[in-house]
Amino acid sequence: MDKKYIVSFIIFLFFFFKHVYSEKIDQIEIFADKFTHDKNNKRIYAVGNVEVIDDNFKILSNEIIYNNDKKIISAKKNIRILTQEGNIIRTQDFVSDNKLENAKSGKSYFYIPQLNEDIFEIKYIPENDRDKELKTSKRYSRFASLEYERRNRTWEIFRSAVFSACEICFDKKKNQFNEPFIQLKANKIIHDRENEIVEYKDAYFEFSGQPFFYLPYFSHPSPEVKRKSGFLTPSYFRNVYLGDTFVLPYYYVIDDHQDITIKPRIHTNRNPLFFIQHRKNFFNGEIKNEISNTYTKSGNHEELLGHIESYGKFSFKNNLDLKYQVHRTTDRHFLQAYKLNYEDILESNLSIEKFNRNNYYSMDAYSFQDLRSFVNNKETPTILPRINFSLNSELKHNSVNNSSDFEILSLTREKGATMQKLFLSHSTKFPFLSSDGSVYEIGGHFNTGIYKINNYDNPLSGVFEEDYYRYRFFPQLTFQYSKPLYKDTKKSKQIFEPKVLFVGAPNTGNDLDIPNEDSRNFDLDFPDLFNKNRLSGTDRFDSGSRVDYGLNYININKKKESLTSISLGQSYRLRKDVFGSLNSGSNNYFSNFLGVIKVNPTDLINISSNFSIVPRNGSLSYAISNISFGSYDTRFNINHLLVSRTDGIEATTFDRRNQISSGFSSKIDRNWKFSASTNFNLKNEIKFQNWNTKILYVNECFGFSLNWTRQYTYIPEDPTANYFELKFTFKEIMEGDL
Repeated sequence: MDKKYIVSFIIFLFFFFKHVYSEKIDQIEIFADKFTHDKNNKRIYAVGNVEVIDDNFKILSNEIIYNNDKKIISAKKNIRILTQEGNIIRTQDFVSDNKLENAKSGKSYFYIPQLNEDIFEIKYIPENDRDKELKTSKRYSRFASLEYERRNRTWEIFRSAVFSACEICFDKKKNQFNEPFIQLKANKIIHDRENEIVEYKDAYFEFSGQPFFYLPYFSHPSPEVKRKSGFLTPSYFRNVYLGDTFVLPYYYVIDDHQDITIKPRIHTNRNPLFFIQHRKNFFNGEIKNEISNTYTKSGNHEELLGHIESYGKFSFKNNLDLKYQVHRTTDRHFLQAYKLNYEDILESNLSIEKFNRNNYYSMDAYSFQDLRSFVNNKETPTILPRINFSLNSELKHNSVNNSSDFEILSLTREKGATMQKLFLSHSTKFPFLSSDGSVYEIGGHFNTGIYKINNYDNPLSGVFEEDYYRYRFFPQLTFQYSKPLYKDTKKSKQIFEPKVLFVGAPNTGNDLDIPNEDSRNFDLDFPDLFNKNRLSGTDRFDSGSRVDYGLNYININKKKESLTSISLGQSYRLRKDVFGSLNSGSNNYFSNFLGVIKVNPTDLINISSNFSIVPRNGSLSYAISNISFGSYDTRFNINHLLVSRTDGIEATTFDRRNQISSGFSSKIDRNWKFSASTNFNLKNEIKFQNWNTKILYVNECFGFSLNWTRQYTYIPEDPTANYFELKFTFKEIMEGDL
């Protein structure tokens, strides 16, 4: 009985398990179910699940003939060729040399994986996993042709061919594949890998199989390269001042680390504008440059207009960094009129900084160009140099901690006050934690400096002083206490923290014989409440003695994952600050009530508000509020800004502001998105500042955007008008930003 079972088992194995044989010839290995040879052993016939494997390619087919003399591979039926680059070729007949450098085939489909996809590794594939391996890459750019030919591995021609980067969808009702959304159809398509270009001869640009326009010749970069010189997608916009504007960018690769984008603009109402962007990466940094140039003519007078913006940053050894920025324009209205990222103030600077454990060192220089019509640029300052040292000990509880800040500054201007400053601030703190969780901190601080001042118009005395020195010394003592209380239940986590800060200081923090260059406009808010000096700089200090008190409360709902955060506080000072801004919120005995509230009941709703309330009448000194709600696909937000008039003996005067901005965005489906926004002023009446709408369509190979803006401005170079902009992009063919 045992012998019968053994014989039966052997017969079962013989009939139900296939044998895989292999032969290695000329550095390639062939796997197949069956091999035969001619009588002269010049040809090898491989049949059944054939695989030809080389270090650089793999051929899968039902039948293969290998010619030993001519080193030629001939394949038939269900052919799939995979290359080391990740390309896939499907065809029914194929002839090539044994290195796949020269080849020909009939009707073929050529797939190039898009650059963000992984490339498979050449290896032997078990029979049951062959189709699975071909599907490792999700998206391809595709060639399809009636004839395919390869020469010297780097040159390929497709005859009667099409190219598309779109997905091919199957229509179940028609039981056939749909035409690609975008495709190029040509009599000849040449893929020159050495020059990294795809050329089309006698071609049509088609949308969903319908010819859109004819191209006798066309070219674009190879899908196998990340960067290649060539034209980018053009764009169009229109407004009253410029008229119709056409932009045709050209992208030029200088080397592996440097490129240029040239964007000439043609305006129907103005002279052409030349615009160029340059980028360069270094092993330790980068630079970005932007230059524009045009000219305008009025009668016999010609004026050159343009701007330059350059930015760079570099990192060196020992935590040493270098940064610079140059931003200038020839005319205060140029950037706004020509839609080139207008800003009120253009800043140019140079900065060298170093970090060393807890210490920080920097040397800076600043220059400004103010484009606002009411500002005289001769009065804008130039700072050269500004040197800072910040020296700090290790921060530890139950131990003395020291920190010192040292500043050297030279500030000049063509018209107005100039100043040189040498300043030192030092703090000694002793924080300690009690056994009941209370946190205490005792501190002693002093600020001292010497100033050399020229051409200063003293706002207090009204006297113009030409050249003098001024010394100041301002000490402070602080005591801070807080008691965090924590509660953890099944439903929520809660933290409640009362906090108080006592500050003792003389009433000499504001010396108006010294120009105020860094602390002019100050609005007290909750994040600044518990700072010993709540002003931004060192030319003015938070003068006098005071006590700050407030609380923080956080509630996290574990089940709903909601968040509620409330911070409230106020300050009381022993003496009024008569020189501070009238709406600062801190110049009276009792400061404004300050608060920050954040409520997120669900992921769909976010509410926040940062506010300051005047105690005597309950009015808002300022409030910055935001409400947003909706899902990830559809979202609405509204923001409200309310700020009282800024005024005072040293403050820069700004009128009362009451503004609302709102926005809406909706992802209509996987391809379409719509967004809209507006800003308007509620000061005396509803006065719109701008309207914006944008329609965006994007699929896997094509995208376009249509943007409409109505900007309410009141300068001759940029009057209130409608602004239309159209952009589009074709993946792998002609790409651009939307």
